[in-house]
Amino acid sequence: MRRLTIALFVLALVTFAFSRLYLLYSHKFFDVTGTAEWIWDKHRLAAGEPMAFFAARDFELPANRYYTKIKIVGDPEYTLYFNGVEVGGRRVGEEGVLDVYDVSMLAKTGRNRIVVALRSENGVGGLIAALDIAPDYQNMLVTGRDWKIFRQWNDALPASDVASIASKPPMLLGRPPMRKWNYLEKLERPLATPPRKIVAPSTATQMVAELPEVRVIEGVAVVATVRMGAIAYDFGPTRGRARLTLMNPASHSRHVKVRFANDVSELAPLEGNVESFVFGGGERTIVDPVERSFRYIMVYGGTARAEVAQ
Repeated sequence: MRRLTIALFVLALVTFAFSRLYLLYSHKFFDVTGTAEWIWDKHRLAAGEPMAFFAARDFELPANRYYTKIKIVGDPEYTLYFNGVEVGGRRVGEEGVLDVYDVSMLAKTGRNRIVVALRSENGVGGLIAALDIAPDYQNMLVTGRDWKIFRQWNDALPASDVASIASKPPMLLGRPPMRKWNYLEKLERPLATPPRKIVAPSTATQMVAELPEVRVIEGVAVVATVRMGAIAYDFGPTRGRARLTLMNPASHSRHVKVRFANDVSELAPLEGNVESFVFGGGERTIVDPVERSFRYIMVYGGTARAEVAQ
């Protein structure tokens, strides 16, 4: 009996030591964001309401840089600005990818600024970022409690703080691996190119459309159908990024439902891919981070005007 007890103790000790070594080396080889934490805006996540906000950080860069690379992902959607320039962004899927942007040409010795626009249809998400200036000098700047969260947009915000807009500290969600994100694999991304032109639609047709809506009645989720007006914007066969402009901007986050189609028959059915575009407080115009091929953009509710950035 004594030998069995000793054997079980040794087995437990070996298992504990192995687990500690696994955690140590998994962080060493898989955690490429160092002490960076997932951050988000402080609000009631259970409300399920659309949310858009802007995370910002001013920081200093030394003169002896080998390069300047930003590692970032903002789930479910983000747009990254560095020193006032839109660098990139995307709608994040299920893949565990950390986007890497080489911003060496935009970086300056001394003060620099990162701003990230985050958008979520249900208010839930996360942002993590880190900055490298050399292969052996990684994670010089990381997301954490020293970042600022702004609920209101101003066109000057990518370049500097705006005195009239209040900020607050972020909510800290923890370090990798956590939640669905786990560890992230780096993937080099090209820098965004500014649009050469903005294309207006050839026609805008008023329609009556139907949208599926989930309502909770006495604790039971029920799918209902909502009829509403919509505007179908026809651009002819085209490729580019949708550019939406609110008819009446608001001081709070709001979302606009949109459907892309290549044929007019795809606009009428209840079934189909309908996407949400979330505006932050004070935002009038936003551009889809995804480049698509389509002919029609249908805006439900007629709350926004559609164009195409090419």
